[in-house]
Amino acid sequence: MTDVLRKSVDLSKYPLLRNMQVIDNPVSKIVSIGGFLPERVVDNEELVDMIKAPHLLKRRLSSVIKRITGVQTRRYSEKGTSPSDLAAAAGRQALEKAGLEITDIDTLIFSSTDMDTLEPATANIVQSKLGMATVNAFDVSNACNSFLQAINVANSLICTGGAHNVLITTGEIGSYVTNREIKNKEDLRFKLGGLTLGDAGAAMVLQRADGTSGVTEVNLLSMGEHWELCHVPETTDWRKRDDGSIHGWFYLDMPELAKLVRPTTVNYFDQYKDYRKVSHDEDDFAETVVRLIPHQISSVLIDEMIVATGCDPERTSISADVWGNTASASIPLTLKRAVEEEGLVLGSGQDVMLYGAASGYSLGHLRLRL
Repeated sequence: MTDVLRKSVDLSKYPLLRNMQVIDNPVSKIVSIGGFLPERVVDNEELVDMIKAPHLLKRRLSSVIKRITGVQTRRYSEKGTSPSDLAAAAGRQALEKAGLEITDIDTLIFSSTDMDTLEPATANIVQSKLGMATVNAFDVSNACNSFLQAINVANSLICTGGAHNVLITTGEIGSYVTNREIKNKEDLRFKLGGLTLGDAGAAMVLQRADGTSGVTEVNLLSMGEHWELCHVPETTDWRKRDDGSIHGWFYLDMPELAKLVRPTTVNYFDQYKDYRKVSHDEDDFAETVVRLIPHQISSVLIDEMIVATGCDPERTSISADVWGNTASASIPLTLKRAVEEEGLVLGSGQDVMLYGAASGYSLGHLRLRL
């Protein structure tokens, strides 16, 4: 039997929330979070040294990156590192923190914008590197919202009894798809986003909940007509490299995407505030959430979101300034840091909201009691 129930609220009044799952008695909970960051720290000055660009543009580029995105440093992997390497490293840490053996895991999910191969699933490679003999292993991909979608899938599997211990992993190597050849200011418009990307791995173990702690809301949606604003690869001949590697670079029309993201985010939270007021008698949901963990596309954009939505900056976690945009790893990594440094405690029942945004254009949230 499913524990997923809808409140007696007409969600059709809220177009951005109409498919939301409301879970009165949580069926799955987070028992551990793992993370892996490469040792190499690349600041804006070092990154600019790697870039081929006209002198005047290059001279100002470091300050431009900081002013527009807020990103000051990011992590880069050693040459030859694969997404599965980062995912496996984070997975080992998550297993250790959960006190579980490899054989305890019955489902392994790899959830990332990146991948080792087109076939098989990168989850199979992570499985091999972790030494798992047999497990239900598969990939879940939805750009930067991949990890949130994986939590959604894991929660559903646990809800139906199809899984008991789920290990979700991700490995992102954005440094591989960063285009460092910038011809002019117009060219920078589409390549600036790639300069914010950082490499990282993250992992999480989900188990059956006891009805108190766990996932309480899931709302994820896409506006597919906007997919071209942000994508990899940019070229149509991306499969033609002789060494079999993927040819492509991260394309982001940042000004156009910002025109879409800013009003949509405000609209999303306006609808959500009204929904929570009707369904839970909350004057302002942001006052009941202990911590808001947004996708770390840009610390500047997150600051704008805080102002526009009225969220409490003291309760909003930001890591983009030091780790850059680590794509699907950004939310679990930032949540991990909030547990380690910002007073969150797994098993405490604290109310936390994970807010995602991704190319596609995808957005949405998960709300949970830790």
